[in-house]
Amino acid sequence: MPQNVYTSPQISTITRKKRFMVSNMPKIKATAKLVENVRSIVDNARTHTVVCDLPNAKGGQDSGPTALELALMALADCAATIFADVAKQSKIEVTNLEVVAEAEKSPDSPKLSDVKLKVYVSAKARKQLLEAVWRRTEANCPVVAIFKEPISVEVELETTTVE
Repeated sequence: MPQNVYTSPQISTITRKKRFMVSNMPKIKATAKLVENVRSIVDNARTHTVVCDLPNAKGGQDSGPTALELALMALADCAATIFADVAKQSKIEVTNLEVVAEAEKSPDSPKLSDVKLKVYVSAKARKQLLEAVWRRTEANCPVVAIFKEPISVEVELETTTVE
């Protein structure tokens, strides 16, 4: 049988395994609570909070990053964190690491486009080895994965009418 051609029992087994994997995945949670105008406090259900706000020109007070800026910040941080972890596992001493994420934002679209990551790294390792670390980073960074292959979002809207 050619590769990647599955019979019905194989597909059923694969589906069961995927359902098991999804049902056993740890859940992470974030909650945003509007506190004033367009400013919100976002928490991760552990001990961390971030203030998000719009710039003055958009009606906010510029007291924190916008949600879109926070998403780009998360991309840069995830790439840096995973790179450092992969390097550590590979016994590579990183002496300096900075990841800069930039993106274009059209005023006509809610989406970012042309996202670019620039990784500045100094380490006691050859360039080829650091490139291999980056490939492992890219394959294992969950935020890079979200940016590359967006996931579906299910919305449940609960409303209360206030008199």
